[in-house]
Amino acid sequence: MEGGVRAFAFAVCAALALGLAACEDIAVESNADHFTQGVTTRAQAIAALGPPSSIYQAADGDTTLSWARGAGLFNPGETRQYAIVFGPDDRMIRVAAKP
Repeated sequence: MEGGVRAFAFAVCAALALGLAACEDIAVESNADHFTQGVTTRAQAIAALGPPSSIYQAADGDTTLSWARGAGLFNPGETRQYAIVFGPDDRMIRVAAKP
């Protein structure tokens, strides 16, 4: 009987892990839905999306922040990226990439 309980517990954990992996991309998009060009600041984006995966500083003073996420178990090796370009005043210029 104990083996059946362990198998059930493993199945529940696996289902939860799949659900959380799928929610990660949805969370990034839904957290960014309320971003407004010229209004949203770099600090607000980081507060909503977490630390960026990469930061690129352009010669003209613009900064691009990127958040990369693995696509999960169904698309191994695929990475989805969300990127936002901010001006020298740290206000959002545009969304450069969406998953």
